[in-house]
Amino acid sequence: MPPSPDRSAAAAAPRAVIDIGSNTVRLVIYGGPPRAPVVLHNEKVTARLGRGMAETGRISDKAAAQALAALTRYAALLRLQGITAVDAVATAAVRDASNGPELMDRIRALGLKPRLLSGPEEALASASGVQAAFPGAHGVVADLGGGSLELIHISPDGCEHGASMPLGTLRLTALREAGPAAFGAAVRRELATAGWAGSQAQPLYLVGGSWRALARIAMQRARWPLDDPHGHELTAAAAAELAKSLKLGKLVKGPAGIPTGRLAALPDAAALLEVLLEELAPTRIIFSSWGLREGVLLGGLSRAELREHPLLAGVAAFGEARGSPPALAAKVAEWTAAASGPNPDEPLRLAATMLALASFRAEPNRRVTEAMDWALHKRWIGASAGDRAVLAATALANAGTSELPPVLQQLAPPELLHQAVGWGLAIRLCRKFSLCVPHVLAGSALTRSAQGLHLSVQPDLRPLLTDGVEKHRRNLAAWLGLPCP
Repeated sequence: MPPSPDRSAAAAAPRAVIDIGSNTVRLVIYGGPPRAPVVLHNEKVTARLGRGMAETGRISDKAAAQALAALTRYAALLRLQGITAVDAVATAAVRDASNGPELMDRIRALGLKPRLLSGPEEALASASGVQAAFPGAHGVVADLGGGSLELIHISPDGCEHGASMPLGTLRLTALREAGPAAFGAAVRRELATAGWAGSQAQPLYLVGGSWRALARIAMQRARWPLDDPHGHELTAAAAAELAKSLKLGKLVKGPAGIPTGRLAALPDAAALLEVLLEELAPTRIIFSSWGLREGVLLGGLSRAELREHPLLAGVAAFGEARGSPPALAAKVAEWTAAASGPNPDEPLRLAATMLALASFRAEPNRRVTEAMDWALHKRWIGASAGDRAVLAATALANAGTSELPPVLQQLAPPELLHQAVGWGLAIRLCRKFSLCVPHVLAGSALTRSAQGLHLSVQPDLRPLLTDGVEKHRRNLAAWLGLPCP
């Protein structure tokens, strides 16, 4: 029996995070379910508070003025929206600057309540964001910002060994001017000082805009069919090859979504990544769009809320907003369990059921197109590339298409897609037979045995067993390799 839909399907009141970073000052307003928040508004100002810090030790007057102008606007926007749940955090530049305390006072005068994160606190917040995005993750998180690089170990048991190093993108150009050998030595010294020298032999989760830009370039070069860098994976060898090619010079043009300023910083980020790969020797590379801000945002959730599956929470809220109640999807998933196959991923099956049913709230001529778009291109936290293919295959089979497009075969193995099509055909049978009416579902059962796939009903429901319904039952049985009595 599949798990019940998450309590977090209900949308929470909007909440906001203000990230006063070394490169940008950003406001993000979130809505949606607490465990799978959705970005409602995202804006930033590139104030570059950390520029020149290595030489002067101070935040320049110009940078401070730009940051305060942005923060004044953010405070006004939040007041106008009536948003009172606001977390404002400042990181490396404000932490390290001699005039950082003065800037914090001026920010408080705007009515905001900023927190100055220490290096370990910044690392922990980023790690918490990654853990929330990848339940059960273990490995090393590397968060690259404008002023610093944070490294921290994560595992299902918690986080440890968080450290912050002065290796942010605004500092790397100066370090590289001494040449590749000196740059590598400088990075290794910082790693050794922070206790991070030597092989880790674990997955490496990369957090930060510069890393995501690298991911977009890798995806473009590989002609990857997905466009969200979150969750994209590379082998260590592929990441090393990418870093080697990008560290050599500036890109004139990159994939859509990479700002010009970010492109200019890519060679430095690539050079840093090359050293990290050599020193930490990770088993694979995983890019995360969740980091510090999401770690701060989800820090207020209870342990029970954090244990909720983010994919289920996100799809449940998405379906409910489109008139497809998660509780009904759970009943359909229970009714179709006989077609689930051996050792199914039940949270994924329930998510696929919810999305497949939601797709039938779209215009009939748009159902297949929208189901594919939702499955492959909407940001689903907690879903791998293979999971996305399963969501799409289930929805397509529910719409009557069992011949899958090649793009799905690029994302998931054949046996997983075959199982997903079975899920979709079972949902289709359920719809055709019952219209997913709860009373009909309660008065009928789909079961399997060595003799085949059986649909039993209470006497008052027998008029629903038409030749058309029997055809869908036989199609499903044939797909599952069962006799068709």
